[in-house]
Order: sequence, then C-alpha cells, then structure tokens
Amino acid sequence: MDNKLKVKKIIELARFRFLAGGFFLYTMGAFLAVASGIDFSIELFIFGYAIMMPAHLALSYSNNYFDIEVDKKNTPVSISGGSKVLIDYPELISMCKYISIILMLLSVFLATIFVLLFSYSLVFIAFIVFGNLLGFFYTSPPLKLAYRGFGEVANMINMGLLMPGIGYWAMKGNLDLFYFVFAAAFFLYGLEFMIIVEIPDMEGDIKAKKMTFVASKGRRFSYIILLCSIITASLYFLAVGLVGIFADKINYFIIFLLSLFPIIIAVKGFLKNPIKREIATKIAEKNMYTLITFVILINIYLIFRNVLV
Repeated sequence: MDNKLKVKKIIELARFRFLAGGFFLYTMGAFLAVASGIDFSIELFIFGYAIMMPAHLALSYSNNYFDIEVDKKNTPVSISGGSKVLIDYPELISMCKYISIILMLLSVFLATIFVLLFSYSLVFIAFIVFGNLLGFFYTSPPLKLAYRGFGEVANMINMGLLMPGIGYWAMKGNLDLFYFVFAAAFFLYGLEFMIIVEIPDMEGDIKAKKMTFVASKGRRFSYIILLCSIITASLYFLAVGLVGIFADKINYFIIFLLSLFPIIIAVKGFLKNPIKREIATKIAEKNMYTLITFVILINIYLIFRNVLV
C-alpha cells in the first residue's frame, strides 16, 4: 500500500461525518450554559471542543478495531455497519488501535492544559477520562459493553451527560441543577440513537454474537421502545414547562413543540412495519436525520434566546 492510499484509508476510518451529531450536542450544552446567565466565550468554546473532538474520533477508531469480526457480517449504511477498511486493508489493524489510544491521550492532555489555564476543577479531567474510557470499552475487552447488553446504557450516558456536558462545563466551569434538569431527557434520546443505529445491523450482529438490544429483542419490539423513549422525553419537557422550573432561563414549551418532530417521523416509520432490513434501514436513517435536526433546532432556539434576552 502506498502512503497516499494509506493516509486516505486512515482518514476514512475516522468516519468524520459522525462528528456532526456530537458537535451539535456539544454546542447545545455550551449555548445552554449561556442561557443559565453567563457570557459566551469563543475561547472556551473552541478549546472545549478541541478536547471533545479527539475523544469522539478515538471512538470511531476503537470501534473499527474491536468490531472487525462484526463488520465482516454487516453491510455498511450511512448510519452504521462499520467502514470495511480494516477488512480490505488488514495491514492497518494495529495502527488503528494505536491511533485510538493516541487520540484519547490527546483529549486528556488538552483537558489538563484547559484546567490549568482557566483554573477549573480537576474533576473536569476525571470527567474527560471517564468519557474516553466509556467510549473505548464500548467495544474493547474486557468490558465490551456493546456485546453484553450495556451498549445502550453507555450511549444514554454519552448523550445525556458527556457530549452536551462537556460543552456546558467548558463554558461555565461546572455542571449544575439547571443542566441536569434540561439534559435528563437526552438519556432517553441516547436510547433512541442506539436503537436507530442497531436496526440495520441486526442480522450481522446476531451472527457475530453482538447481542445489542435490537439483536436480542427484534426490530418491531425495539421500535416500540424507541417510540416510548422519545414520547416520554417529550412529555418530560412538557411537565417541566408546566411546573415552571427555570422558566426565567428557558422556555420548555418551545422545546416540547420541537420534540414532537422526532415523534411524528418515528410514528410514521413504525406504521410501515419496520421488520425487513431494507425497509427498516431507510426508516432508521430518517429517524437519525430527524434526531440530528431536532438537536440543531434546539441550538437555533438557544442562539436566538441568548441574543434576544
């Protein structure tokens, strides 16, 4: 393999398109911090994402490395299925693992510099270390969370605590009650996300004995759980709005209205009886794009709210 092709394939392993969702979750956390009453800092915003981005990339490389046997049995689609790069170019296998480790170390190193520069709590470093390890052991032994029925829990923590939490913490200096009241619903969106990406891979995961929730319960039942999770999240936003907690900082009724969009798309998909892989994959892709759009809409609302208030 020539160097030009090697670089191209190493970049392909990163699956940069998956960074978008994480970036929008990060920005949501950062803009939420501004809504809590602090000034926006471009310096903190950029530095914070510089800490998160290598951690997110490390997840792609470690998943490619430890999921290679599963990827042999799956067909890649836009939202899942691996990259097949290591299968076609096995000489990159060991390099893929080391890149993942280097990226995690880079993330922790930058977090340490960040804490020293801005006099943040050392707990922030522990938070970043935890996030990196959770991503690594998602597929890595000895934990192999995704293979033992804990992959969904790991991603619920990722979307409800880590990705938006890094943005909030980097901007404000801590995670407080205002953050947790808002982000609690995103644990449920984290479950939705995992079911979405597991739906196209069900047959391959079963063959590889990667017993995800969808592989264990089937597509139809998994889709019911998906619907229940996002409906519950939507009702949560409505309930918080009715209670009026932090009403001076954010309008939860607007968030509730925005949350109906993923539900409408998910219900329409469910009625198509998403059992066969081809149909289920198309429905899963629509749900994924809708979920990302929902997060983008929250970002837009927070930007306008922060500018106008």
